[in-house]
Amino acid sequence: MVKTYADFMNELSPDELYKGLLAHGLFAEKLPPIFTSENFFNYCEGMGQAFERKDYKYVYYENMRNINIPRPLGIPVPMGYQRLCACLRDNWAALQAHFVAQTQAQNHKVSRIHIRKMSEKPFIFEMNYSNWRVDGSPEPDMIIGKKYIVSADISNCFPSIYTHSLPWALVGKEAAKNDRSKTQWFNQIDTCSQQVKHGETHGLLIGPHSSNILSEIILTVVDKNLTDKGWEFIRCIDDYTCYVESCEKAQQFLSELGAELRSFDLSLNHKKTKISLLPTAAVEQWVRKINAIEIRLTNGVVNYKSVRAYLDNVLELMQANREDGAILKYAIKVLSKQPLTQNAKELCIKTFMHLAIIYPYLVPLLEDNIFAQFPPEKAIVESFSKKVLEEALHTNNYEAAAFALYFAIRYDLILNFTAQQAIDSKDCIFMTIADLYFKDKGNTLEAKALKNYAKGLRDSDFEEYWIFAYEALTYGLLKGDWKRMKQQDISFIKPICKIAL
Repeated sequence: MVKTYADFMNELSPDELYKGLLAHGLFAEKLPPIFTSENFFNYCEGMGQAFERKDYKYVYYENMRNINIPRPLGIPVPMGYQRLCACLRDNWAALQAHFVAQTQAQNHKVSRIHIRKMSEKPFIFEMNYSNWRVDGSPEPDMIIGKKYIVSADISNCFPSIYTHSLPWALVGKEAAKNDRSKTQWFNQIDTCSQQVKHGETHGLLIGPHSSNILSEIILTVVDKNLTDKGWEFIRCIDDYTCYVESCEKAQQFLSELGAELRSFDLSLNHKKTKISLLPTAAVEQWVRKINAIEIRLTNGVVNYKSVRAYLDNVLELMQANREDGAILKYAIKVLSKQPLTQNAKELCIKTFMHLAIIYPYLVPLLEDNIFAQFPPEKAIVESFSKKVLEEALHTNNYEAAAFALYFAIRYDLILNFTAQQAIDSKDCIFMTIADLYFKDKGNTLEAKALKNYAKGLRDSDFEEYWIFAYEALTYGLLKGDWKRMKQQDISFIKPICKIAL
């Protein structure tokens, strides 16, 4: 049965919301899969006192996007994040009422990506998650009688959100400005949102799952105001798609969307705004074209020749679409599900390893889609990881460098680099995994160098490097809440299961 937006929100109890956010929503999905906040959640459950009410700094981390441009992610200090999650939990009934009021008049679920209970999954948010059976597929109905499709998104959405606009959305701008009491629930959400970002009123951190709820507080109001005016559209996080009868209507939608966003100090990204003629624009052209490429089966398997032809077509399609990396990501997932001959598997392994050196945003996809599906020889993975690390250090792409070290630990590989190179990066995640690598290889000299650097962070930049510093130091070298947590053996690192190739 198709559910409404309110149905999804109302299915979550306050405690389920809190656990989903705190135990499974502190770290972005884009990070190497070694981080966890489950132990911290359990620690908080047994803690008899609240964490200090203060402004906390955060870890800055860059994730490479499909267009080879980094996206800035933030990892909040766990104490500040716990306070925000608790605030959302304690005010969940009021937030549920807000979401019901903003979405109850919708003919279809406008917001497509949001928190929800997920079958057999502990977290409550996942990017690009959809289930057509419960989410519905409104586009076929919306498109009837329409001639144009409007595509638009918000310029730097999360970094541009003004935390004071959260109360504006919840109770109205005038009421919020007239009542700035810190005891009001809507102002508490504002304050906690600021505190995870060092007291800044501009910007939500990209990465923590709490940011999705906070952005939805505002954007569901924008959705309602547009729906009330009769527009038929959907929204995926900050991307809008609207179907209209004429080009004039398309321009009008953009004008009214821009006006609604400006009321919350947001703006449209005009570089990504597009009006296209239906029907060919209903689905991105490359999606149709890549799905039209035949993958031939011979005796129940896909051979080398067929995979070679598929890859040639995919690369031509990518070049014709301004090097859009989404095409390669799509292709790698398609091939990973095919029954390939041994020669075809080897071609996939070598081709995508080669492409990952050129397009580093592919590196995080290789474990699940290549290594797990078509296990390569250890020497091939080791050679690849060495090249990734070398190129990453040369180009300051520390996300790729971190994944190379993760592969080295998981598959028992030997890489050549020093603790000083990790320190010079000033990248918290890279230093954290470098520390794990040296400890895994028994290299006490390099591990000691990282520990000494972590000691120097205690009195100044600790919070901006908290994952590295906390994991590298013993409890005797820590203070306050950090020391108490360490004494209870709380770690934010999951054991890395070794796999033999």
